[in-house]
Amino acid sequence: MAEKKMTQVQALEIAVAEMANDEAREIIAGMIEKRKNVSRKPRVNKEAEAFRAELVEVLRGAEDAMTNAELAATMEVKPQKIANNIRVLEKAGVVERIRGEKPSDKDRFVLA
Repeated sequence: MAEKKMTQVQALEIAVAEMANDEAREIIAGMIEKRKNVSRKPRVNKEAEAFRAELVEVLRGAEDAMTNAELAATMEVKPQKIANNIRVLEKAGVVERIRGEKPSDKDRFVLA
């Protein structure tokens, strides 16, 4: 069975237990408690959020489903930027992918 790795908090707790200086032990113990109570929030990329909001607005204003290339041309960005952001919006359930009937047909996108 694989050995479980020690976390930083666990390592600090062991170090504190072995410390001789009471004042230092209290300071480090307080730091450990603060670290335990810190909630890790996901980082927010405001530029990406703004771009995705703009992408949703373009799809909302479209009369029909649009391809990646059409979206890229409309928004004047590279198709890869559209593809990456469409994937995120698709996972979030905001955008739906419509597969072409033939394998050579390009996927089209609409709001879900």
